[in-house]
Amino acid sequence: MSRRPPDLRKQAKSFADELSATLNGTVTDGIRLVVVMAASGQAVIGYRLNKSDLYGADIDLKPSPSPARLRLRLHHTLVLDESKQHLTTDKSTYTLVTADDDVAVLTYDYVRDPPNKYPEAHLHIDGDAPGLQRLLSLGGRAKKRPVALHLPVGGRRYRPSLEDLIEFCILEGLVTPRPDWQNALDASRDRFHTQQLRAAVRRKPNEAASVLRDSGWTASAPSDT
Repeated sequence: MSRRPPDLRKQAKSFADELSATLNGTVTDGIRLVVVMAASGQAVIGYRLNKSDLYGADIDLKPSPSPARLRLRLHHTLVLDESKQHLTTDKSTYTLVTADDDVAVLTYDYVRDPPNKYPEAHLHIDGDAPGLQRLLSLGGRAKKRPVALHLPVGGRRYRPSLEDLIEFCILEGLVTPRPDWQNALDASRDRFHTQQLRAAVRRKPNEAASVLRDSGWTASAPSDT
């Protein structure tokens, strides 16, 4: 009896529910991320998406005591991996935006196999900052005046997660979290790290087996028969 192929939409819906629970357990009130299947066959996760609008709306974060207010612009594009079994992020973007004047404060992007020279996982840094402009002029790049510079942050496997961005907002006093935010964040981050570990083991089974043998486990390659 053949096994049914994985359902991309079902797996994406489960992931969207996990992200919603993480946000609502830390810095939002009752938001629900949704999944829309794009014409390309990819699953897209965001807030208030629909077939005609695959970018949706920004998410209001719980305000801090200061007058500043933030919104989160979240967008995930998901596919199945090369084995057509496991959910994989093809692209994700998290942007913190000021609610009053719609200015991007920080953007974290991940693009699997980017078509350009940029690193897969990177933070955007304001390329128009005066200090950076002076440094860029010394390196001959001032005339290009980049909108954003791209700081590599861990690559495909060890990249930051939504949980890291949430923790940044909380620890820097940009938002007021829910009372039990730390437990919610720790549980969500542990799920992400476990998923990344499982993916790493699938990509490098020989190294994983070697570590297990060093720890006293019995691990051998599967039989070809």
